[in-house]
Amino acid sequence: MDVLVSIIIPAYQQEKQIGRCIQSALASSYHNCEIIVIDDGSTDRTMEVVQHYIEETEAYKGPIIKLFHIAHGGPARARNAGLREAKGEFIGFLDSDDMLDPQMIERLVKCLLKGNDLAACGLQICNKDGKPAHWQYPLRARRKQCPGAALEMTMWEQILMSVSPALFRREKILDTQGNLLVEFPEELTSFEDFVFICRYLSQCDGYMEILPFYGAFYCKHAGSLTKEGYTVYDLRRAMQLILEIGEQAGGGKLTAHKLQYAFRFMAFWYKEALRCARKDFSPDCESWKICVEEIERYADIFMSAGNVSFYKKMAMQVVRKHRALGRILAKTIGKFLLQV
Repeated sequence: MDVLVSIIIPAYQQEKQIGRCIQSALASSYHNCEIIVIDDGSTDRTMEVVQHYIEETEAYKGPIIKLFHIAHGGPARARNAGLREAKGEFIGFLDSDDMLDPQMIERLVKCLLKGNDLAACGLQICNKDGKPAHWQYPLRARRKQCPGAALEMTMWEQILMSVSPALFRREKILDTQGNLLVEFPEELTSFEDFVFICRYLSQCDGYMEILPFYGAFYCKHAGSLTKEGYTVYDLRRAMQLILEIGEQAGGGKLTAHKLQYAFRFMAFWYKEALRCARKDFSPDCESWKICVEEIERYADIFMSAGNVSFYKKMAMQVVRKHRALGRILAKTIGKFLLQV
């Protein structure tokens, strides 16, 4: 295998984690790689740490590390900048506080060389020290036709919410002049990975294959690139993009984007009910009103769908009809209820 693989790493204020991230990429069993670090306007020692690894790797043949600096604009903008610099036939992404299994790139390259348009594996959730905590989702081998079946699975089963455990084909992302055909939505502060993956799949006509192993490691810590706190306005902007993709790619036949839309606003309601005091999240609050309004857009489709679990339907019914009970559930078993 001699296909060049570009690994794009956006980095902002990551002087303590970027070294571990780069080391995991350098330890890959697949050596024909370029590691593209996009420094997103860091003011700490991030660039200095990356430069150290560049100097260390110049002495031997192996993965090439390239460093670019841009004004701070967020991970989506940094990843788009990295895409414009990428030379590889296959492209992957890694957050600067995360890590890769040594075999991941090699196994995903082999998967793409079989003719697939997207190859992915599982994401292992770790603590800040890199020790495994839990899996993102139960994992088994899957192969789905693009765009319809692949989008249906991705949008509803949440099989691939992060770009880190995936490898993409350059020809689907950039044209021959290097212009972006698929890009990360820079206007979003949350779910930009999810939107990118769905946009990518909508441009494909081959297959997406999921390999049954955990190859990417997401390490949670304060300041992680993955933003867990978002407003109802952030959520609405992101989910409206998912709706657009589903409608355009599915020709009216897909329902997964509508199920995802209803579920996300339901989950947001429970999250806010858990996080906030009654006075801060109530029928008088704008975020409450927007959340309830957006839930109702596709709640009936959600409740009648055969692929939605009984527990999720029960959670939806509570939010729609018994919100006082919903607040109690949020404070007790809300997290478990939404994970079933």
